[in-house]
Amino acid sequence: MHRLSDQTESPIVVGRFSRRALLGAFASIPAIAGATAAMPATPLPSLDDLTPAEIAQRDADKLAATLQDMHGGDWRVTVDHSHGFALIVQHRKAS
Repeated sequence: MHRLSDQTESPIVVGRFSRRALLGAFASIPAIAGATAAMPATPLPSLDDLTPAEIAQRDADKLAATLQDMHGGDWRVTVDHSHGFALIVQHRKAS
């Protein structure tokens, strides 16, 4: 580690960063900005108006829609409250 001093002469510890890590961090900034700009303009319903089961189903459906946008295909959503699991899987036709 490198040690630098500020005006008060107390040591400031600067960790070592690889050039690859720093470039990767800077490269991700446009992707974050693009994802923020792609947010829907219409507000989502208030969580106060939905039951917990409706919130879980809505979020699972949103994740399936995002996966469909990314990978294409048809995505199935199953939320089973009695067994405590949610399943989101791509449905592929038998070839």
